[in-house]
Amino acid sequence: MSGMITFYGHDTINSLKVLMLLMEADLPFKFNPINIRKGDQKTADFLAINPAGKVPVIADCGVVISESNAILLQLANKTGWGHYAENHDQILPWLFYQASTQGPFFGQVEYWSFLSPNPNPDTLAHCKSIAQRVISHLDDTLTNHPYCTGETYSIADIALFPWINKHTHLGLSLDTAEHVQRWLGEIHARPGTQKTFEFLKPYRLPPLSRG
Repeated sequence: MSGMITFYGHDTINSLKVLMLLMEADLPFKFNPINIRKGDQKTADFLAINPAGKVPVIADCGVVISESNAILLQLANKTGWGHYAENHDQILPWLFYQASTQGPFFGQVEYWSFLSPNPNPDTLAHCKSIAQRVISHLDDTLTNHPYCTGETYSIADIALFPWINKHTHLGLSLDTAEHVQRWLGEIHARPGTQKTFEFLKPYRLPPLSRG
């Protein structure tokens, strides 16, 4: 499969970002499922590809790239999808914000809600308050234009979508974020998003639960 992207991932937040872009840009790829709940990311074969033991990873023309937002940047720059060249100065801050704030705090909400062996209500409340501020910030941004950086759907939107899409599971609210509700629905309706979720059906993992 010369010239074809090899994508290592699974039904995870960060893998979803990469798969959404692959579908939107109609890029051919070979999928190698790495089930993190079974520990596939810790095998010697995978650690030889990414010593950090994390998905997603792509191999593209002999170059191995890890970290989801770095992969989004690489593929957007390579293909020009989402008018990256024209909008990169607006896209980059959103990618850093997603990686530094949205991802960590939404992830902490999930951890303290479902994974911690010693639940801490105060810490959970703190993380939820920051996660709600992320939603408010996004809602304010979407007040005057349809997408994060203006009129064009871009990797900034893709990067933010997967955690927002899990808001109900995380106990977060969009009740006062009507623009985020509209944005979320429009992304769900995109053919690329629908292809992504259809592709992931055989790999779907059950939601985390204390029960």
